Amino acid sequence: MDLIKRWAGLLAVAAGCTVSASAAPLLSESFNDITALAANGWVFVNDSSPPGGTSWFQGDPAIFAAAAGPANAYVAANLNNAGFGGAVSNWLLTPELALSNGESLNFALRLLGEGFLDTVQVYLSTGGASTNLGGFNLLGSFDSATDTGWIDHAITVGALTAPASGRFAFRYVVDDTSIHGDYIGIDSVSVNATALPVPGTVALIALGMCGLAGALRARRPVERLAICGLALAATAAQAAPDNGLMTFPHVNVVTQLAPPQQAAAAAGGLKAYKDPATGKLGDPSQDQAAELDKAIRASAAGPRARSSRPATIHPPHGGVGVVLDEAHTQYSVHKNPAAQGEQK
Repeated sequence: MDLIKRWAGLLAVAAGCTVSASAAPLLSESFNDITALAANGWVFVNDSSPPGGTSWFQGDPAIFAAAAGPANAYVAANLNNAGFGGAVSNWLLTPELALSNGESLNFALRLLGEGFLDTVQVYLSTGGASTNLGGFNLLGSFDSATDTGWIDHAITVGALTAPASGRFAFRYVVDDTSIHGDYIGIDSVSVNATALPVPGTVALIALGMCGLAGALRARRPVERLAICGLALAATAAQAAPDNGLMTFPHVNVVTQLAPPQQAAAAAGGLKAYKDPATGKLGDPSQDQAAELDKAIRASAAGPRARSSRPATIHPPHGGVGVVLDEAHTQYSVHKNPAAQGEQK
């Protein structure tokens, strides 16, 4: 059994040598100063009709802070990219990059909404340094009429027939600024190349081959089976290309969203279902909740008269206040002490 222990020890040492050897990101942009983007190969194309008074601009921390870094370190756009009643089509193109299958575009996105539908689409062009918008293909679309908070997204490049060069693009879309569109932010954009083989993976494969050779020299069948098992595990173990973690056959590793992202990704808000027969409020079933979400989305996507952004005030005693008009509703929930005592 000493031989088995030796092989197990070597396998453990080799597994501990799995240090990620991923290539450096092809692109990493935190938007600390968007005036430097053009010099770094970024391209702004405001194709809105009619053009408005804004394009892409430095994030406004008074509206919301950046996902990371200084409060204004993100790039933003708003409904004023087009004239009132016009259509927003505002493009932000990354620098030209070397593209291959397996690369990932990572970014943080926040759609403010505030009752007005915001949409951001992500595109890819394999046309080199070309800025021809017709050469971009849609990869994904994100929309919301309510504040999503910052959400991290990752889109993986696939279906390329051969390595190429081109650009990714973000497009802010609003079909009619009189009823849709508010404010959006993009932060922490990076493009990560396909990971290189990690040293630990090579070591494990070599160890597996040595193990198979050792099994042939083992005297007893039990030792042979044990060594073969360790050797097969060594040759089958691989390092995940995105984070260098070890993976084994028939084992799935699932990355869960952090609690704040989980909450933002879910359909938020307080929902209550009114029973049509009894008139009582209660928690909706899964089907009832789906119908409520559908009604909310339909309502948000429908025409709505636009009002000015609520004014903020700063009382002398501190804090921040918002001046609401008749378009807003205040409500509060209170416990009934009498009813609470009856339940006891």
